[in-house]
Amino acid sequence: MEHTAPGTVTSERIPAVRPLRIGALAAAMSASVNALVLAIASSLFGPVVIPPDEAVTIGQVMGASAAGAIGAAVVFGAVGRFARRSIFVFWGIAVIGLLLSLIPIALAGATGSSAGTLAFMHVVAAATDVGLLTRLGRKEKGLLGRSGMWRGGW
Repeated sequence: MEHTAPGTVTSERIPAVRPLRIGALAAAMSASVNALVLAIASSLFGPVVIPPDEAVTIGQVMGASAAGAIGAAVVFGAVGRFARRSIFVFWGIAVIGLLLSLIPIALAGATGSSAGTLAFMHVVAAATDVGLLTRLGRKEKGLLGRSGMWRGGW
């Protein structure tokens, strides 16, 4: 019979260089996906408008998505360096960051389908960035988040 100490916390180490590489991938992915969301929403509901009657452009969306992904990668790297349960801590920071990122949509005065599209783009970017960083950023995990998958084992 094995005896394990109650309350043992496993440490999740994140290599220093990995968040930067994955952050670049997350920037490209979230910018592309949000550009697609903007294109679809614009074709279905008309232009996404932020008062005072400024239409949101694909360039603005791609730039903001890329900047958010790079910021998430920097936070992920810092959390990985200093926190013991880094993935858990990063998820908490990411949820709070997502909720805070929705405040400017309301403050800008966006309404209707424009506000919904902008909020949906924030959720899409957060899901893409956090998903990629936490899945690919772990030291022990291989392809698809499974330990040793790259060697052919599960």
